[in-house]
Amino acid sequence: MKLRSLACTALLCTLLAACGRDSGTTIAGDNGSIQLRDGVAVIHVTGQPDARVSGDGDLSIDGKPVTLTSDQRDLLKQYYVGVYKIRSEGIATGKAGAALAGQAVGSVMSGLTHGDTDKIGKDIQAQAGKVTAQAAAICDGLEQLRAAQDAVAAQVAAFRPYATLDKDKVAKCKQGMDGANRSLAGH
Repeated sequence: MKLRSLACTALLCTLLAACGRDSGTTIAGDNGSIQLRDGVAVIHVTGQPDARVSGDGDLSIDGKPVTLTSDQRDLLKQYYVGVYKIRSEGIATGKAGAALAGQAVGSVMSGLTHGDTDKIGKDIQAQAGKVTAQAAAICDGLEQLRAAQDAVAAQVAAFRPYATLDKDKVAKCKQGMDGANRSLAGH
């Protein structure tokens, strides 16, 4: 197990936690992003005015409300919940990463002080597994958000240009998690 790799994981997760405030959580895509700002999911797509989805399922595009049926509004509520879930998972992953960083420093100091350097890697690896498991929840959240997005796009024509989260984005997230798991396993 490489301590440098774990330190980088801890740093990335700590940065995710710092982004967890309502004013800056961002889910980046290839041609846009989704931000959770002040309780509203703001969807920015290159070449389109911003769309906003509230927790109540309201949709506005370029500041103009879109007329919705109650079923469409329910779908948008699910979409909003998906964005919020990813935000929450990001914060939890960041906290786990910060705990990993603290554990790593403590393990290194203890291992060096007591001459038990073999224990350092084992301690850190155990904590890193928790961070990786927490981060995997983000990929699951992306998959759920994509499903919600597709359901909204199928029912709300005005939302279709904002349905930019695709299967490849979810697959890349899961591939990244598979790589992290292989790294933790020492392969």
